[in-house]
Amino acid sequence: MINNNKPKSFLQSFLWVTIMLLSMGAVFLGIAAIMQFVSISPHNINVTINGIRQPPTEETVRTFRFMFLLIFGIIGLILAITGGIIAGRAGMRRRRAHRLKEEGVRIIANVVQHTASAIYVNHRNLTRLHCAHTASDGRIYIFKSGLLRMDPVPYLYQGQVNVYYDRDNINNYYVDIDGSVGVGNRVIEL
Repeated sequence: MINNNKPKSFLQSFLWVTIMLLSMGAVFLGIAAIMQFVSISPHNINVTINGIRQPPTEETVRTFRFMFLLIFGIIGLILAITGGIIAGRAGMRRRRAHRLKEEGVRIIANVVQHTASAIYVNHRNLTRLHCAHTASDGRIYIFKSGLLRMDPVPYLYQGQVNVYYDRDNINNYYVDIDGSVGVGNRVIEL
């Protein structure tokens, strides 16, 4: 059953990368842990020196287990930490956007440019919107959106987007493209 209640977002989500990295990290760490308990006998391990078969000694088994733990453990940790960092950054961005929408100042910015980024997903460039707002004192503020899956400009009301910024720092902002689609905006001055 398909859930059609949640609208699609123009913003690119990298949740699949996080899930893939965390899963692969768990698999590598699991293999490293399991290999510490697998019984090793002359039938499981075959060490030859100058063509002469050597029976496994306690030191050989200990070295084999350590090397396996080291190699698979490091790879698993790197994958898991990378996935965790991506998940953490996505969560921080989501909380920041929510906080700015709740507590920040809302202004209307005009879309100036829709440009391709250097990031490719599915053989296509992800894009960004560059927006500008002219304050009542004549200063022009430029805002850049997050990575977009597709061009939202045809769906925006009069080519305008809502931008929420922190009252204390205008450089801390969020361009709300999904909230600007097809809705009339009223102008709020800085």
